[in-house]
Amino acid sequence: MVTRLRLAAILGTALLGVLAAARHVDAHPLHSTITELVLDPTRGAVQATVRVFTDDLRTAVMRAMRGRSLPQDGPAWDAAVLAYAASVVSLRNARGESVALRPCGTRRTGDLLWLCLQGEVARDAGLLQVRNAMLCEIYEDQVNVVQGTAAGRRRTLLFVRGDRYKPFR
Repeated sequence: MVTRLRLAAILGTALLGVLAAARHVDAHPLHSTITELVLDPTRGAVQATVRVFTDDLRTAVMRAMRGRSLPQDGPAWDAAVLAYAASVVSLRNARGESVALRPCGTRRTGDLLWLCLQGEVARDAGLLQVRNAMLCEIYEDQVNVVQGTAAGRRRTLLFVRGDRYKPFR
């Protein structure tokens, strides 16, 4: 006969095993990025700062490189990371023209990486269109949040797999 204490110990051990196995499948249960978009029409500038989990980004960059080998640290790796980011985060002006985004640095904090992209917009920029497809090619449940201020009001956009450009006004 199994006592309550023994049953609790068995169930507890099983639960710990399931949790440990889940940790190996996915390092974190939520696949998301957060992008802070800062539009400064008086300077004709826009900056996007993307917060992404380093392990997810590493997977995406390695896939984008199609088997080419790079050390996963240093200037060449940072360039590959920023090239990937610029290919999946994009902006268009009110006329539908692409806003060229160039890298403005990276910063690591624990298991997070912060990527900076900058572009130039007309001083009377008005409406911007935003697209963030980062990691959507990998994770079906990927959610990308874009936040920022436009025309003095705080805005938040959500992007999932298959989403196209959305107005940021």
